[in-house]
Amino acid sequence: METRKEKHDRYIRNLQNHIDSTKESTRYSSDRFDVLIISLSTSALVFSIGFVKDIIEDIHLIDTSLLKTSWLLFVLSIVSNLISQISGYYSNNLEISISRNLIREERGKSLPKNHKILELIKKNLNKFTIGLNGISFISLIGGICLIVLFFSNNI
Repeated sequence: METRKEKHDRYIRNLQNHIDSTKESTRYSSDRFDVLIISLSTSALVFSIGFVKDIIEDIHLIDTSLLKTSWLLFVLSIVSNLISQISGYYSNNLEISISRNLIREERGKSLPKNHKILELIKKNLNKFTIGLNGISFISLIGGICLIVLFFSNNI
């Protein structure tokens, strides 16, 4: 049967593992999803600008509102994604601090006075990051749909 001390030590090891996995998760998230969104948005923006310049002979004679809106959505996708990387980074750093505080508490030390504030800030940063990622993804999809619609109407 596991003693109280062994349970306590296992809990601390689990928290330390949580810190390590959060650091790994931070790296993975930043390296994959964000790069994909930024790459796709940038590629679509550059491709569509080049395509319009080379294929559509007299751009002034057609309605370019769909084209310009798609470009705006691609830029929005890139900017919101970059901001979400920053907010995600800070959220994960707060998660590490919070977990370290919990380890200190389990070792018999008191939690810092700002612990609850850190948890609240982290929660809000997580929501903000998720919102920005949603904006980025929806902007990318919307931009792609509008650029396809523009080209289907004008080629």
